[in-house]
Amino acid sequence: MKANVFNQTNYDINLKYYKFFLSNALKVAGIKSEVNLLFSDDKYIRDLNKKFRNKDKATDVLTFPAGDIEEGGDIVISYQWVKNRYEEKNIKKIILKLIIHSILHLRGVHHDYSEKSLKENYKKMKELYLKVISHIKNKRKIKKYNIKENINI
Repeated sequence: MKANVFNQTNYDINLKYYKFFLSNALKVAGIKSEVNLLFSDDKYIRDLNKKFRNKDKATDVLTFPAGDIEEGGDIVISYQWVKNRYEEKNIKKIILKLIIHSILHLRGVHHDYSEKSLKENYKKMKELYLKVISHIKNKRKIKKYNIKENINI
């Protein structure tokens, strides 16, 4: 399993922080292949959203599975989209939520936008997040990267 994190924006993003979290989350989720996380701007994610989902608008995150549920894939997060909608103090936790959300998609967990489906998805997000935090704590690196235990998923 390999996690790659790239910044295609002009924002100063702590790529090591997100790579650390992503690597641990992939291990906990049982994804054994490469996953690429790209931070983009709204224009780039809008173009992808139009091309692959026929939706001509920016969005927060898109996930592109490589194949089977253990084969990894690509995650694109519009840092601009997040930054324009959330206070600076909340950006890290929002990005972590989007990473967890995308990992569930890579694992084959999908949702529609019904209330029931969204509630089930939030529950799965919280479960995976707590497993990742527990895994990180067991590695005794949580203090170094200051990842919060509760982000209210």
